[in-house]
Amino acid sequence: MHGIDFFDVDHTLTRRSSGGRFVALAMRRRILPLRLLFLIPWYSFTYKLGVFRLRKFEKGFPYLHGMKRSVLEDIARESFETRLKNDLFAGAIALVRRLRAEGRHVVLATSSIDFIVQPLAEHLGVAGLLATTLEFAGEVCTGRFVGRPMFRREKKDRVLALCAAEGVDPSECSFYSDSIYDMPLLEEVGRPVAVNPDFRLRRIARARGWTIIELA
Repeated sequence: MHGIDFFDVDHTLTRRSSGGRFVALAMRRRILPLRLLFLIPWYSFTYKLGVFRLRKFEKGFPYLHGMKRSVLEDIARESFETRLKNDLFAGAIALVRRLRAEGRHVVLATSSIDFIVQPLAEHLGVAGLLATTLEFAGEVCTGRFVGRPMFRREKKDRVLALCAAEGVDPSECSFYSDSIYDMPLLEEVGRPVAVNPDFRLRRIARARGWTIIELA
């Protein structure tokens, strides 16, 4: 089997955060509290600085407790159609479609929640999706995660588990990412690609001779 091309989503394929787009619409729908309006910029700022800590949301996103799956999926799809679709880098769309045309297996590997990025995967024609998963009791969200969020080493572990299940050698795979947070996985694949990288990842990519691409 050919290797797999893994893609991060936020700021790699899209200019804006998929989760941020979802939360903004959910607040307008009064599904989420407006106080998140003040918290999101702080989390975004600490993320960009490289000092983001996942501990607060490591076990779940309690604000979604009690929400029906159908409601959350409807918000996710509207968020994609009205906002996130326009956030896609044209170069990213062309790259994914070219890889698929070449017969490559493309998989999105993101810390975002699965139902938020599912419309994006469908839009790109990508069948493979590894993402953070929320727990549901029947059709009602518990607010907890299934397992751990797909962040840092957890992303690496889940990608390597998929490779093992598919009989694929990670050395034959590529991973496209913008973020220093994805270093654990970038170091495991045969072709790490820094896409519009943050300043720390850019510095490391240059030092190690990794491919750097700028998408617009």
